[in-house]
Amino acid sequence: MKEIYLSNEKVKYIGRVYADGEQLWLTQSGSGCEFLFSGTKLSICLSCDDDSLKENYFRNKPRVAVTVDGRFCIKKVIEEKDETYTVISSDTPVTAVVSIIKLSEAAFSLCSVKAAADGTLSPTPTKPKRIEFIGDSITCGYGVDDSNTQSNFSAEAENAMKSYAFRCAGILGTEYSLFSYSGYGIFSGWTENGDRNTREVLPPHYEKFCHSYKRVGSTDLDKLTWDFSSQPNDMVVINLGTNDNSFCIEHNEAYAYFENDYYEFLRTVHRCNPEAVMVAAIGLINVTMNESIHKAVQRFTAETGVEVHEFCFTPQDGKLGYGSNWHPSAETQQYAAEELADFIKGKHLLD
Repeated sequence: MKEIYLSNEKVKYIGRVYADGEQLWLTQSGSGCEFLFSGTKLSICLSCDDDSLKENYFRNKPRVAVTVDGRFCIKKVIEEKDETYTVISSDTPVTAVVSIIKLSEAAFSLCSVKAAADGTLSPTPTKPKRIEFIGDSITCGYGVDDSNTQSNFSAEAENAMKSYAFRCAGILGTEYSLFSYSGYGIFSGWTENGDRNTREVLPPHYEKFCHSYKRVGSTDLDKLTWDFSSQPNDMVVINLGTNDNSFCIEHNEAYAYFENDYYEFLRTVHRCNPEAVMVAAIGLINVTMNESIHKAVQRFTAETGVEVHEFCFTPQDGKLGYGSNWHPSAETQQYAAEELADFIKGKHLLD
């Protein structure tokens, strides 16, 4: 077999991935690549980033899935520098669609991918529309593969392919990109002690290639700017505010600050995606920030003339179970995907 570099001439990139000339780095939740393989043998080599490799924390290592014609052949946490798996082996030539998807989020780990094959790789066709989902742990699929409500964060329980975002894109037949970070908010990240969490706010990172506490060799992806023209979005769904609630509910004056920062973030998103339809979403865990989001949207539309569509998920009630740490279960994520897809189709937002 010969090694094949996963360039954008060989594969279709999904989300924000980083190609360093030797290997493809998967960064964000749900990021990856897809290609049509023709040949007799295909091996995939997955690698944990150096920083995560040195850590003793299994919970922070990347989780990745590989499917062949829609069937999982790999779904695991990557623990080693190089883990090589033969995903296709046949005596006669076969043709198959292969997808490689990072299930865990960018903040805690990165993963590189290399391929070797007796055969050829070519990109699968690009779907006509693309949606970007900006969010927090709900969008990441935090805890969706763990039904123990007392469990804390673990990459092993994260699964972007079961998030409402991934599934909504599947229902609508669109390309997708996720930019999501557990615990992050607009004005304050999640807080348990009532103090404002300024470390975990998402807007300062949105225009970066990637925000991560880990590095790609000597490359700090936080210092690279994302090229929005490389994967133009037709729609951007913002689902932030759930974590801000933990601070605002203890400090009534903070709602005004959140509203202003949300307004400013709408301006940033529109500047980066001037042709995209914008949806401001909230709910699933709580809807407390609805009024503040509505005010921010009204101000933005009044000042720019650009319409932002507001959408509220039906809050979870436990009837469909929970994921870890009281996060949405897979069944809850599925109904959320269907609700959002129905909203988009009902308003003809992608027509």
